Amino acid sequence: MAGFPHHSISQVATRAMDRWRYLAFEGMAWSRVRARPTHLDTVEHFTATYRRSATELARVRAFSPDKRLADFIEQAVANAHFAVYRRNRPKFKQIVLGTVFGVPASVQKLWKYHLLSFLIVAATTAIAFVAVIYAPETYYLFIDRELAGGRDPSASREYLAQGLGPQETTADVDVAFSTMLFTHNTQVAFLCFAWGFLLGLPTIYMLVKTGLMLGAFMGLFFSKDLGPEAIAWMFPHGVPEIGAIILCGGAGMAIGHRLLNPGKQSRRRALTDTAVTACINALGCVPLLMMAGLIEGSFRQSYAGIEMRYALIVIMLILCGGWLFGVRKRVNAAAA
Repeated sequence: MAGFPHHSISQVATRAMDRWRYLAFEGMAWSRVRARPTHLDTVEHFTATYRRSATELARVRAFSPDKRLADFIEQAVANAHFAVYRRNRPKFKQIVLGTVFGVPASVQKLWKYHLLSFLIVAATTAIAFVAVIYAPETYYLFIDRELAGGRDPSASREYLAQGLGPQETTADVDVAFSTMLFTHNTQVAFLCFAWGFLLGLPTIYMLVKTGLMLGAFMGLFFSKDLGPEAIAWMFPHGVPEIGAIILCGGAGMAIGHRLLNPGKQSRRRALTDTAVTACINALGCVPLLMMAGLIEGSFRQSYAGIEMRYALIVIMLILCGGWLFGVRKRVNAAAA
């Protein structure tokens, strides 16, 4: 909160000072989640003080040279605003219904952008895959040497196969690794979404980069006759992980498109409507990224056979695809 000015201000009465101080601290107290006033008189006095102070703020901003005083009143009015207009805490049932039905509805509403996002990743994956198969030296055009970790065209088949096999790790290491992967994947996915406000161009760049790295990696293993093993190793966690990146990319491109072409609506209105849907879409990717981190941190390096790994790929495709594109919005019916 901006500090209260210490020097005296002759233009403002002491009573007004007390009123603004009351508004600042009471507003902060009632903005807390479970805080509620106990008497109707208290509510009426507080809201009346809020309305009066909002008017006084405009007057002070316009005519007073004291910027610190204006900042203090503005902070007090802001605290009171959150207390007066805050929404009720959502119930657990509302959160569940929003996740089960609201997220798929937002994904389906932006399906054209998600399809474009998928096509960008698929096309760039195919380009890098073919390039590495026929010209292995192009591998480093798509993947940095530091990130390769020895998995490059010069590596032997035995070395690459060893990396796809089981690894002995403790439970603490698995948890730490899963947490690290979840954090990293979340950053990548939400960057794809957030950069949509820059006309969607950085979002497209992230999708292209993701596809090129994936294609180069798969091309390397296919060139060493390890294609089926690499698919079984990567895609149990890759289905929700890459799916979340594609969905966040689609949401980011939707925002960028609305900035460029708002249609018949005003640009502000079109962007607001699209941003709400896109934000729900992006938040719905969090469960996908959590599943990806859990699978990648524990199951990927386990002793599970190739049949079990392919079965998990199919299960993840059915679960993720069925939830996002099979569930229809019927929140009202479910809530009744």
